[in-house]
Amino acid sequence: MKVMANLKQIREGIGLSLEGLARRAGVSSRTIRNAEEGKRISFETAVQILQGLNSALSDVGRPPVTIDDLGLVV
Repeated sequence: MKVMANLKQIREGIGLSLEGLARRAGVSSRTIRNAEEGKRISFETAVQILQGLNSALSDVGRPPVTIDDLGLVV
C-alpha cells in the first residue's frame, strides 16, 4: 500500500495544518490523517479534500491539483 505522502507534502508545503484542511474540506481531522496514511476513503470524501486543498492553494497563489496528484486510496 502506498503511503499518502503527496497530500501531506502539499498540505505542509503551503503551511496548512491538518485541522485547517479538515475545516476547509468539511471533514474531520481524523479523516485527513487517515487519507494521509493511505487508508481507504470514499470518492466523495476525496473530492471534499481536493476542493478544500485547492481552495487553500488558490489563497497562496499556487495552481490547483487533481485527485490523481494526491494519490488517495478511494
